[in-house]
Amino acid sequence: MRYVSFIHRDDAGYGVSFPDFPGCVAVGETVEAALRHGCEALAFHVEGLLKGGDLIPPPRSIDAIKGDTELADWRRGADIVLIPLLLDRGS
Repeated sequence: MRYVSFIHRDDAGYGVSFPDFPGCVAVGETVEAALRHGCEALAFHVEGLLKGGDLIPPPRSIDAIKGDTELADWRRGADIVLIPLLLDRGS
């Protein structure tokens, strides 16, 4: 599964956030680092939800995210990137 993420740039670097998982964020000095950390943060966040017995929302499409008027301010100035959910299933 791939989840939509917003990437914002500021003076310190890049921030990644997930509209399907409010509160799940990551940062990096470069886009590549922010995306790598975003992938790790997404997996950690979802693993925590699963351990707590919560359901994981299915990924919304980019069109659904763009059409969500409640996300307009959050989305403003952001690049949109799909980040894969890579859970550790053990060996």
